[in-house]
Amino acid sequence: MKKQILYVEDDGDMLEVVAEFMQFEDYQVITDCGRSIAKKLKQYAIGLILLDENLNWGWGSDLCRELKANEQTAHIPIVLISAVQNIDKIAELCGADAYVRKPFDIYDVIDVVNLHFLNTAATANSDE
Repeated sequence: MKKQILYVEDDGDMLEVVAEFMQFEDYQVITDCGRSIAKKLKQYAIGLILLDENLNWGWGSDLCRELKANEQTAHIPIVLISAVQNIDKIAELCGADAYVRKPFDIYDVIDVVNLHFLNTAATANSDE
């Protein structure tokens, strides 16, 4: 089974590019615009969340705080992705495990995902 990551992004082109490259690294990329995260986390064994900071309806850092405050999701590594200048400080304040600054080299994303991916995702989310 491929390793599963959740990519929360509302830019369809960005979603497509990242998802395609991550598939070459043996990851299955589950995508969401940020509105169905809870459902996707129950449905899939997510080992990492890539989270865009600037969603057209809100802030990724707010979602990050919520996920880190919930004991059922706090263990999942979160990587913020953004072009905002102070993404490093935002990531630190919301409890994200890492960040990637846009524009990025796709290998920067691959490296940070490989570094932080939670290999025990399958056991952490299995209720069966």
